Amino acid sequence: MRVEITVKINGQVVREHVEQVSGTLEDMEEKIDAMSRQVAGAALQASVDAVTPPRPLFRKAEANSATRDIKQGR
Repeated sequence: MRVEITVKINGQVVREHVEQVSGTLEDMEEKIDAMSRQVAGAALQASVDAVTPPRPLFRKAEANSATRDIKQGR
């Protein structure tokens, strides 16, 4: 059996995987499950990479290794 999995994000093909699967029903089920997990991981990584990075979570350290307040006067 030929199995094809294609993942598109915003209309762009991110991952395409084609594999010939044979054996018992149990073997084919395991192979297809492993294949779908691989493709899902790659698709998730591609979707994360496509998102613009947010602003940094932490404030940058000052020259003396202390962090400064966000608002003045604190």
